[in-house]
Amino acid sequence: MATEVANGSAWFPVLIFEFLVTSIINAITIIAFARISHLRKHSTYLIMNLTVADLLMGAVTGPLFIYHKDAAFKDNTWPGFLICSVEFTFPIASQVNLSLISLERLHATLFPFRHCLITNWAYIKVIIASWLMTLPLAIVMGILSKEAFRYAWVSFSAITLLVIAVCYIIIIFNVQSKPHSQHDFSIHKERKLSVTLLIVTGVSVLTLLPWAIHNSMPEEIKKKWHNALNVDVHSMIAVLYFANCMVNPLVYTIRMKEFRKALGNLVSRQSHVEQQRQRRRNHRSQQQTML
Repeated sequence: MATEVANGSAWFPVLIFEFLVTSIINAITIIAFARISHLRKHSTYLIMNLTVADLLMGAVTGPLFIYHKDAAFKDNTWPGFLICSVEFTFPIASQVNLSLISLERLHATLFPFRHCLITNWAYIKVIIASWLMTLPLAIVMGILSKEAFRYAWVSFSAITLLVIAVCYIIIIFNVQSKPHSQHDFSIHKERKLSVTLLIVTGVSVLTLLPWAIHNSMPEEIKKKWHNALNVDVHSMIAVLYFANCMVNPLVYTIRMKEFRKALGNLVSRQSHVEQQRQRRRNHRSQQQTML
């Protein structure tokens, strides 16, 4: 997962800016979910878990991606393996969560009434299991040689993308084949959430595919592309890949009315607090002037 971005490359500031924006907007999303109680329901638990993984991709994986520049594969020491494993953890977690969201939406579409009976604890156990599965995968990826890692990462990406594609194909066919019930509000909301998450997943897949294809290509072909286009193809695809982490908050803001309202309340509340602080400062300065 390491990069070969040269010092002075035009993509370096782009990546830095992207990681900074990713960290900020995902942190705001987590704060919105945490502070607004009606957003904390079992249908959004996996979304929050994905947002945490995306936040850590921007805050941890991004800087490591730029920093060691393939050093983890050259330096076969435990610190190198550890750095590499930490770098892989959150991209793996993000793709695992996209697959889990697809499976959860498939269950909600095929068995809507049974889905409503799932407890919060069941979602928490699934989230814990996803991280317990992610950590060993990241360690294995960190130990592998560069060539073995390339095939392992492509295989992992292919499996997760296949799961996502199959789930949403079934969802689309199921929704189109069944008449919409205007009287069942809960089913309507679940279908709307499924469409929103389909958009999120679809855009994520479009950003993940070039990275998976690029990693599956032999090094000779990559060098030919780089020389023919006279562009740092690896860094360009990396920028697209990490843009995946910014997709979720943007789509939620556009598609989810409750989320837009929560963000608006959060911003207005913060501005109100700032106004109160400013008034206190002005009041103290006036008192000091009078004294």
